[in-house]
Parts: sequence; C-alpha cells; structure tokens
Amino acid sequence: MDRKEIEKKVREILADKLDIDIKKIKLDSDLVDDLGMDSFKALELAFELKEKFGIEIKEEEFSKIQKVKHIVEYAIDRGL
Repeated sequence: MDRKEIEKKVREILADKLDIDIKKIKLDSDLVDDLGMDSFKALELAFELKEKFGIEIKEEEFSKIQKVKHIVEYAIDRGL
C-alpha cells in the first residue's frame, strides 16, 4: 500500500467514525480541534486502524497523535 492509499483510507475511516465530510479532512487537520474527536471516538479509531491495517496504537503512543498526518506516518512506520 503506498502513501496515497494509506492517506485515503485514513481519511475514509475518520469521515466514517466522526461523521464528517471527507473533503474537510486534511493531512494537517487536528483530530480534536478541527475534527472534534473525543476519547470515545479515539478508541473507535484505534480499533478501526487495527481492523483495516493490522496496526495497533498503544495508549501511550496515541497521545502523540494529534493530526491526520501523524496517523498516516504511524501506519507507514509500521510497514504498510
């Protein structure tokens, strides 16, 4: 899977989980401030990333993920 495919899939997952238009989700979007993610939605996102990509984000690592691009980079760093 290349970077563009990962970006697209992450944006699709976020749009679904946060119930927002995918066009509003940019790589620099802040998950909390721009997209309205709360702790419950963060857990759902972590579960979905595990399901779709086979990657698990540990709780202490998840706190470092603040923007959409951080999710993409995390997935790439895990070998996708």
